[in-house]
Amino acid sequence: MIILYCISSLLGTLLAMWETPASTFRIDDLGYVYTVEEQSIAKYDQKGELLFIYSRMDLGIPSQLDTSDPLRPLVFYEETGSLVVLDNTLTEQRVLRLWDSDLGLPSRVASGVNQEVWIYDELNKELVRLDERLEKKVSTGYLPALTGSDPDIIRMAERHEQVIVADAGYGLWIFDRFGTLVHRIPIDDLRELRTHADHMVLRADSSLYTLGYGERVPVRIRPFQAEEKALDQNRGLFYQLIEGELRIYRM
Repeated sequence: MIILYCISSLLGTLLAMWETPASTFRIDDLGYVYTVEEQSIAKYDQKGELLFIYSRMDLGIPSQLDTSDPLRPLVFYEETGSLVVLDNTLTEQRVLRLWDSDLGLPSRVASGVNQEVWIYDELNKELVRLDERLEKKVSTGYLPALTGSDPDIIRMAERHEQVIVADAGYGLWIFDRFGTLVHRIPIDDLRELRTHADHMVLRADSSLYTLGYGERVPVRIRPFQAEEKALDQNRGLFYQLIEGELRIYRM
């Protein structure tokens, strides 16, 4: 059931709210909302109208969803090493079997430009940039040697010709497209990274932060409660997935 609201709260004006069994969600740069609902990906508009659904029962449970390119969402199934390329209607375009290539043990992925993909190879502990044929174009080499510690990578993304890597044990590592480490941003207790066209949203230390590209000091948006597991903010809207409901507020 879709419920539209225009009432005020501490978070702002509640614009829309709908029930969902989703465990997490993502938004793209056009404002569409994507939810991970067991083995399915669902796409909604900002009013909560269901637009499209994608599901592949044979690939397992989606472990990662990258919507940084609204025309080319990526779904990664870590348990089968499968990467699915969709279009903006969630129609399957390609299924890439990463385990069938000489790519070590991919555990994180990120959409790149020109149909490219970044992966984190857990076996060799390196970032690798792949072309559309899954051929290696760039490698960072052994990350512990570069960073001084064994990384615990929770999310990565390519934005503005930079690869942003969220390391729960340190903070953010920023690489260029050629695999060179260019910036280090320590952030305590980093738990989530979400990227948008002009800023990042970070969940860390019981608060939500925003950080512009090129900036080095995150700015706190608001604290959150322990049960609020999925939060985001973009273009004056605040998104909250809590207690089986996805809510959108105008801040």
